[in-house]
Amino acid sequence: MSVEPSRDEPDRLKAAILDGSLDCVVAIDGRGRVLEFNRAAERTFGYTAEEALGAELIDLIVPPDLRERYRDELEPRLEAKQSEMRDRRFELTAIGKDGSTFPMEVTVTRVPGIDPPIFAGYIRDITDVKRTEERALKQSRAIADLAQARGELVSQLMLAEERTRQRIAQVLHDDALQRLLAAHQDLLEAGAGREGVTRAQRALEGTIERIREAVAALHPVTHQQGDLHTALSAIVRQHATRGGFRYTVRVEPEASGVQDELVLSAARELIANVAKHADASRCSVIVDRSEDRIKLEVADDGVGIPAGR
Repeated sequence: MSVEPSRDEPDRLKAAILDGSLDCVVAIDGRGRVLEFNRAAERTFGYTAEEALGAELIDLIVPPDLRERYRDELEPRLEAKQSEMRDRRFELTAIGKDGSTFPMEVTVTRVPGIDPPIFAGYIRDITDVKRTEERALKQSRAIADLAQARGELVSQLMLAEERTRQRIAQVLHDDALQRLLAAHQDLLEAGAGREGVTRAQRALEGTIERIREAVAALHPVTHQQGDLHTALSAIVRQHATRGGFRYTVRVEPEASGVQDELVLSAARELIANVAKHADASRCSVIVDRSEDRIKLEVADDGVGIPAGR
């Protein structure tokens, strides 16, 4: 046995759906006047349905200084054909009866099969969404600031390390090396041809050569003349001799003289790793500049880093 629904059941069903919605649901006619105003809309905007019915929606929920702007956005939607009304959303700044403002997302859809046309407006308060976006933006800016600060700190540490290397090189060159050279000259003058003196001379010559290499590694003399390419070549050449690899060095002209000390400090560590660990046969060093950034590339054909490390 079937039971015929009473005539007022569709109305009660519609009211239950509208009042149970968590979003604001507002029905308007082709001129933007309010025909329906559900419970969520009452809670959000502070107006009762009786107060809202018949009012122009824009005048009801939009701040006065923004009404013309949003009216210009809404009117084309009300004039559009039904097929053009699907999934069309826009954001607006809304105002409540108490004068408080908040961001809203609005979707306007034409109700099919009704003429003159009626439109359903689905309105959602996106205050929490905007706050989340603002927090995410602040966090991303904070992360960027931290990354920049870290980069600046690394640069300062590398510069400090380079200055320390310079001081050590200067001490070795101006003191220890000069003393050894003087001692070598004294031996030459004092006892040429004697076996013991000859051995001492050879030992001194070897020590002098090692100190010269150390001075060149710590702070290439060529860099003091402002030639980054020559300084890098001196560093690579020294390690290539020990590591047994061929090398090429390329420095773009615009990259030289900007952050030479940092480039040399970083290159020294990278090239030393190639000589110690890579077991490479070839190594290339490239320095170029892109806008305000200096790029250092040290590449080799060695064994690389084992997986998982």
